[in-house]
Amino acid sequence: MDNGLNFREVFGTADLSDRYYNTPRVWYGQRCFTPSVEQAPESFDLPFIQRADGLIHIDQVRDYLASHYQGTPFDPVGNGTDAEKHQYRPISLAKTQESHVLQLRPDLPVTQSGIHWLAMGVAAESVYVPFYAGATDTPAAYQVATAKYDPTSAYWIYKHVGVLVDAHYHDLHDALQTVQKELAIKLGHHLITTDEQVSQLTGDDLTAALTAANQAAADIALNAMQALAADLITESTDMSPLNYNTDLNL
Repeated sequence: MDNGLNFREVFGTADLSDRYYNTPRVWYGQRCFTPSVEQAPESFDLPFIQRADGLIHIDQVRDYLASHYQGTPFDPVGNGTDAEKHQYRPISLAKTQESHVLQLRPDLPVTQSGIHWLAMGVAAESVYVPFYAGATDTPAAYQVATAKYDPTSAYWIYKHVGVLVDAHYHDLHDALQTVQKELAIKLGHHLITTDEQVSQLTGDDLTAALTAANQAAADIALNAMQALAADLITESTDMSPLNYNTDLNL
């Protein structure tokens, strides 16, 4: 900086683990939002604050948090060498429990402007569901917290889909991606519709409507993911290593 103060040097670290654990994630984010600047994934000279090439849309934020170095040799499910694919820790990885984006919409009243986009499980294999901050209750499925699989838990419903896809990633990922895209459209439409429906409400009526809208958003996403899980299980039955092709042995 012009005054000699470098926030990265003051508050950050610069050891060997950063080259593989933290710095590449920053590099990928700056690569996504400022592609005009070329940088190295292990560089300790990445700017603490980087100006984006353009305005950043909420979809881009969600995509970044669900990213795993797509479009580079470092994507764990990409086309790099085995060493490259496991070289850096991605943003979205198997141990991720949940991912959040907090959105404030200044063009709306404070009572309905706040949106909490929440993806349960691994963001890359989940869906960001919009929840109004002005609600007074949480959908029931999001209140179930268990260490073992529970089919009534929102976390485990999303995690179940991820586990099924992981088992045959390149065969099943397209089906997941299709549902993710469809849900992004449906949930976006749900948000727009709800904004219109509650625009004239106030007080307890508004709070009740926002709470109901959150439940509806949760149901839209959970029902779609449960249906997807059923499809993935059905399709996976033909991918067992114990399968035997009679035609090949005639």
